[in-house]
Amino acid sequence: MPVSSQGDIFDAALRVQLAIVFGHVGFNEMRQCWDAFAENEPGIPKVQDPFAKLADHAIEWSKGKWLWFVAEQEDHGMTDEKLTSVLDAALSWASTNGIVTIATNGIANTDHGMITAQNRHSDEQRAAFLQAYAHEAEQKYGVSVELISLNDVFVRGR
Repeated sequence: MPVSSQGDIFDAALRVQLAIVFGHVGFNEMRQCWDAFAENEPGIPKVQDPFAKLADHAIEWSKGKWLWFVAEQEDHGMTDEKLTSVLDAALSWASTNGIVTIATNGIANTDHGMITAQNRHSDEQRAAFLQAYAHEAEQKYGVSVELISLNDVFVRGR
């Protein structure tokens, strides 16, 4: 059963074999989290924007520790189909490389707008989608998955 938690994906990267990191470096907390992580880990490539320079493949930053960056798409999000495709690619790679512990921060859907209540509902639907996907992926790929976010999207209502 997937673990749901609140926190920094880069902290999770320290305790799992593969961290699948979705997002962008811009006017958000990801810049701060990335900079702190990259500064403290000597094996991390020194790039300002890993979503532009290191995206869409595994990067081994320490023996047996991998990062897989995935850049945002439309409206800082990603469609269900694209999200499934990206996760399937990363988890397939992981399973063929003996990786069994994985964390991801997921990503919002592409339907965010100006209405906070609708955005929250969309986020809750996406969290449920990711939880269902992670449950199936654990069986399919023989891995354990942690869903982690700086906000409370994966731990609301537990």
